Amino acid sequence: MSLPIAAVVLNYRTTDDTILAVRSLQAADVAVRVIVVDNGSGDASLPRLRTLPDVELIELPDNVGFSAGSNAGVARALSTGAGAVLLVNSDVIVPPDAPGALRAVLERDRTVGVVGPVVRKRSSPDIVESAGIRYDVPTGRMRLLEHGVPSLSLVAFDTRAADAVAGCAMMVRREVFEACGLLSEDYYFGFEDIDFSLRVQQRGFATVCCGSAFVLHQGQGSIGRGSTSRAYFATRNHLLLASRYPAADSRLNRRLRLARVLALNLAHAVRGDDMPRVDAVASCLAGAADFVRGVTGKGQ
Repeated sequence: MSLPIAAVVLNYRTTDDTILAVRSLQAADVAVRVIVVDNGSGDASLPRLRTLPDVELIELPDNVGFSAGSNAGVARALSTGAGAVLLVNSDVIVPPDAPGALRAVLERDRTVGVVGPVVRKRSSPDIVESAGIRYDVPTGRMRLLEHGVPSLSLVAFDTRAADAVAGCAMMVRREVFEACGLLSEDYYFGFEDIDFSLRVQQRGFATVCCGSAFVLHQGQGSIGRGSTSRAYFATRNHLLLASRYPAADSRLNRRLRLARVLALNLAHAVRGDDMPRVDAVASCLAGAADFVRGVTGKGQ
């Protein structure tokens, strides 16, 4: 018997994109129950979302962040019998065959706990955004695999192991949530996908990318590319992740790893052109300061 799929779409003031994501899921060639979580948008989102047919809507009173908002949908999906939960960002379009292809991976290999598709850019569908994520635990460095590669040049593969898959679209086996818990709400926005994948692997499940499935991802919908909040969370959460993995390490190695991560984020802030460099650097340093103070969640 096939695993029942529930898809969770998180909305925060991105109603147009959310409706597109929902419609793409409803056009899937396998049955997908759709749950939309409105993350305290406080705008005109709710009246429009309430009109969506065959959608369960969860209305949160406040913006509790990506992890907590997604967790509300996951908890509902699990409580109503989902065998696999597909987390989908509101700015993602899911082709009809993708949910079935992802589920097939889980059904034929019970050691796989998390499977993600190849992610392409919505603005340039012929360009790969990621085909999994590599995260080097000793150094804390991360890399999007195949980033920027033309999709036609991507070497065909069925599935391949990855340290993590992008949280914008990933399918998780029910038993994984039962064994590992939900997404960590310490992160609020960013790096919760890598944290979750690493936790999953610690419990003996594999994380893989499925080469026969892809989605189209816009990016920067809820928090704009030029937002200082993005730089803040990127730095703080990267440091938080690097402090947790590996769990056992010498004090010297941990400090060296954190110093590398901070240097990487500062270098990105200086080289980037998404926001004024002074603002970007200040946001990075604010994120680092809050990490040192033990501030998690929404922060700032």
